[in-house]
Amino acid sequence: MRHRVAKRHFGRDTNHRKALLKGLVRSLVEHGSIVTTQAKAKETRRIADKLISLAKTDTVERRRLLHKFFGKRDIVNTLVERVAPATGDRKSGFSTLTVVGQRRGDNTELYKLSLINQHERIGTLKADAKDRSARVKKTKVVKPVTQKAVAKPQPKVVTKPKTKVLAKPKKKVVAKAKKK
Repeated sequence: MRHRVAKRHFGRDTNHRKALLKGLVRSLVEHGSIVTTQAKAKETRRIADKLISLAKTDTVERRRLLHKFFGKRDIVNTLVERVAPATGDRKSGFSTLTVVGQRRGDNTELYKLSLINQHERIGTLKADAKDRSARVKKTKVVKPVTQKAVAKPQPKVVTKPKTKVLAKPKKKVVAKAKKK
């Protein structure tokens, strides 16, 4: 019986299911939309809406909770700095589901899960390389050259080409009969 069972199991054990959903939510945050099956999309939407509502208030505590789920700082920063402010005054319903069509191999119905107010840039929601370099200035560390670091020229080793040696035919040994 399914009394009070609130989530889908997808025929996977707990760790596999958590990893699957974490990857789907991460892709949704990075790219703004994903295409998957109906059951996975509904479960991903449930988790993503909770995480986006957590990210709406930018505090250290909330960032730590988000980092506990994702485990990567860049996804947490994208969620807090780009996705959550784009939602505006919404309290819930941060994503939509639309039917895409049938999957070719098994004819499963595919759904596109996308965020309501996406970032103005099409493609990914991750920060540009220019944005990242403006935030964090990279300094190049130059190591002094030492005597060990200077490579000495190695002498050339000349090898003789291998020639094929033909085997000589073996002589037949005839045993002499012993005389009595």
